[in-house]
Amino acid sequence: SIQNKISKSDIEDTMKKLNFLQEKDKKYSKYSLGTKQKLGIAQVLMEDPKIMIFDEPFNGVENDTAASIRALLKEAKKDKIIIIASHIREDINSLADIVFEIDGGKIRKL
Repeated sequence: SIQNKISKSDIEDTMKKLNFLQEKDKKYSKYSLGTKQKLGIAQVLMEDPKIMIFDEPFNGVENDTAASIRALLKEAKKDKIIIIASHIREDINSLADIVFEIDGGKIRKL
């Protein structure tokens, strides 16, 4: 019932894309850092906002799921604004159209 915007099949589809189905019945407190990351990303994707903000979205996420997330974000950025804070240069270069760097309290466009 996420804002009544999506169906149960939409939820299951997103969970499959993020390799999340095997852990869907666990309590949140039992999730690993990576699983909590996946759950947060799944929630954002399912709510389908016009602007998405992610802070270190690949932190603790296994490689296969990180690749799935990158693909989903590349598709989503066609019609959404996505803001990502990350220290992983490869992710920034592959996902970003515009890059800003914060260094010593100063923001500069790269």
